Amino acid sequence: MRKITSKLPVVVGLIVLIISVGVIWVLIEKQGRVFAQSPERFVAKKEFERVLTLQERQPIYMKGAALTQIGELAANQPVAITGEDEVYYELRLGNMAAYVRKGQGTVEKKRLSTVLRTERFAAVQALDKTAVYEEDTIESNIIMELKEGYRYPIVREEGDWYILTIGERPGYILKRSVTMDAGLPVLVYHQVLPLDLMQTMNSTISLESFEQQMEYLADHYFKTLTAHELYDYLEGRLVVPNKAVLITFDDGLLSTKEYAYPILKQYGFTVLQHIISSRTGRAEGSQLFDAEGPLQFFTAADIEELNDVFQFEAHTYELHSLNEDTGTGVVFDHTKEEILLDLQQNIAQVPAAVSIAYPYGHYNEDFITAAKEAGLLIGFTTTEGYANRKISNYEVCRYGMTEKKSFEEFVAYVEGDMTWP
Repeated sequence: MRKITSKLPVVVGLIVLIISVGVIWVLIEKQGRVFAQSPERFVAKKEFERVLTLQERQPIYMKGAALTQIGELAANQPVAITGEDEVYYELRLGNMAAYVRKGQGTVEKKRLSTVLRTERFAAVQALDKTAVYEEDTIESNIIMELKEGYRYPIVREEGDWYILTIGERPGYILKRSVTMDAGLPVLVYHQVLPLDLMQTMNSTISLESFEQQMEYLADHYFKTLTAHELYDYLEGRLVVPNKAVLITFDDGLLSTKEYAYPILKQYGFTVLQHIISSRTGRAEGSQLFDAEGPLQFFTAADIEELNDVFQFEAHTYELHSLNEDTGTGVVFDHTKEEILLDLQQNIAQVPAAVSIAYPYGHYNEDFITAAKEAGLLIGFTTTEGYANRKISNYEVCRYGMTEKKSFEEFVAYVEGDMTWP
C-alpha cells in the first residue's frame, strides 16, 4: 500500500507563519505609552491626560520678543496640552511650543490619533491662509488654519498631502495649497569699501552695492535671523517668516565697522560676524581705518562696542590660513584634538558663539566632530545654496556677496528664486 502523508500540518504552519509576519508588531497601549507598532504604521491611538477642546475658534501664537500669531485652532478639535501658565495653554506645533489663550475650552483625559514617528523632513511656505485637515481628504474637518507669510515644519508627505503635527495630532495640508520651502537665504560678506577705494573685487563689495541690498531688504520687510533662530528652524522648532534672511560676515574686518555697521544699525538688522580671534590682538582700542594699508581687524574693544548689531561667532583662533604646498586649509594638517583646542581658544573671546564659519570653506569630519564637542550648533560652508532641513546643520550653505554679483542675482537669491544643479 502506498504511504500517504497528510499536507495539512504544512498548510496550517504556512498560514500561521504568514499571519505572524503580518502582525510582527502589536500595538499595546498602557499608561499612555505606545510600546510597539507596525513598521509601516505612522498614526495610532493614544491616551493623553490633558486634552484641550475649544468651544470657539482661537488664535495660536509663538513666543519670541513678543507674541506672534501663526494660525488659528478650530473649535471642537481636541489637541494635547504639554504645559500652561496663568494665561496660556502650551501645545506643540512640530517641535516648537505654541500657545492658545485660556478661557474658551475644556480640558479632559482623552484618546487621540497621534503621530508615532516624527522625521526631520522639510518645511512649506503658506502664501495664503491654509487649511490643515484631520484626514487626507478635503471632506474631513479642519483642525487649524495656517497664517499666510510663514514657513511651517512638516514631518512627512503622502500622495497629494504634506503632514505636520499639532497638539500631537497629524494634520494634513493639500500640497497645491502651499509651496515647498527651498530654505533660508544666508548671505556672506567679507570686506565693504566705497567703490573708489576698491582695489579688487575678490571677497569685496562696494559700499554702494551694499547700501542698495540692505535697502531692498528693509523696503521688502525682511526679518534678519540669529544663529539660534536658524538652528531652531532647521530642527523644526521655529516658524519663521517667508521674508527671512541671515546676514553673515567673515573675518571681523575693520571696514565692516566703518561702512557696514552704520547701515545695519539704521535698519535695525541683526548680523553674524565670525571672528578670527588670534587677529584681534594686532591692535588695541579704537583704530583709524586705513583702506590703503594692510587689512585691519576688530579689536576686543570693537567687539564690545558693536554687539548691538553684530552677534560674534567663531572662525577659529589661528587656523585661518592655507598650506603653501597644497593650497588647502591648514585645518587638514591638524588632528581633531588640535582643532578642538583651537576652537576653545576662539570661543573664549566670543563665548556666546553658536556657529562656526569654516576657514576658506575647508572642513572635514574631524573639524565637524571638534565643533560639536566645542558646543557649536551650526557650521557654515562656502557652498552656494539655501539653508534647509535636508542637509546637516554642520554643512549649511551660503551665498557669497562680492562686487562680481549683480543686484538682480541678490534679489533672486533672497526671494528664494535661485536654483543650482
